Amino acid sequence: MTDSRGRKDSEYEKRDAKRDWAKLRKLWHQIKNGQIKDRKPGKALEYLVVQAFALSGLEVDYPYDVPPRGMKLEQIDGIVYLESLAFLLECKDRNDPENIVSFAKLRNQLLRRPDTVLGCLFVSNEFTEAALTLADYSVPPRILFWSGTDIDKAIEKCDFAGLLRDKYRNLCKYGLTDHSPNYRSLEVR
Repeated sequence: MTDSRGRKDSEYEKRDAKRDWAKLRKLWHQIKNGQIKDRKPGKALEYLVVQAFALSGLEVDYPYDVPPRGMKLEQIDGIVYLESLAFLLECKDRNDPENIVSFAKLRNQLLRRPDTVLGCLFVSNEFTEAALTLADYSVPPRILFWSGTDIDKAIEKCDFAGLLRDKYRNLCKYGLTDHSPNYRSLEVR
């Protein structure tokens, strides 16, 4: 297996080649219940998200450091490509709702990349109101929010690509994430 930069058989890819949706469902159940023992904290969610996009038929890049093999400036949890769009992935597995810190980190990573690169912030729980409010007032909107409920839906449908496409279209149409209190008031569901 080769990623978009021509790298072969990374540690993640060797394990991922054997995964399927049933195994991802089991892993997601373990993540939600805090039963992950064989990975560093947070790495299981990174693995699940990247592999789920790959199983959904999208091109992915597995987690990597920038610059590769040099002094680490940042750690990217993965990238997924949907048609001509690229999405940086940031994944957080915590018991408490996610605050603005992860949003700010991903926003800064996006500022160092072409304007056409977007972001997806995945959390195993939910987002705080502060994080959602900050997202509403960040211009231009470039980050899609994925809560534990979204991950549940995408795993149930075995389709992360479809939900990514829907989230992106709604962001373009309304200028709001689908987690925004203002989005919910539009009654667009």
